[in-house]
Amino acid sequence: MDPRDRADALLARAQSRGAFVVTPDAATSPMDASTTQQIPRSVVAKIDEEDPDSTAVVPASVIESVQGSLAAAKPDTRVFLRPVPPEEEVEGLVPTTKPQSGTSDFARRLDGL
Repeated sequence: MDPRDRADALLARAQSRGAFVVTPDAATSPMDASTTQQIPRSVVAKIDEEDPDSTAVVPASVIESVQGSLAAAKPDTRVFLRPVPPEEEVEGLVPTTKPQSGTSDFARRLDGL
């Protein structure tokens, strides 16, 4: 059987059982959904008239001057790292699990330890 025919048969079986199946034909865009709140253009235009600076375009020169002053004012941060031990090759079997310490963490938590 062709894979598309199999998929159609599975979808038909699921829909006959009452399952809600989302397909490209049945899908609803979030922008078209009834729960999506749409703000009328007149409301947005009114806000722009009342406060024209609510949305502003900042020139690149202003951004560069602010970022430059912030970078100069920021002190250097030192990160102290432990030295990494040199790698050594090991012959033979290498254990890949940690040995169990008797009781598990879960059992100890159940005992209140």
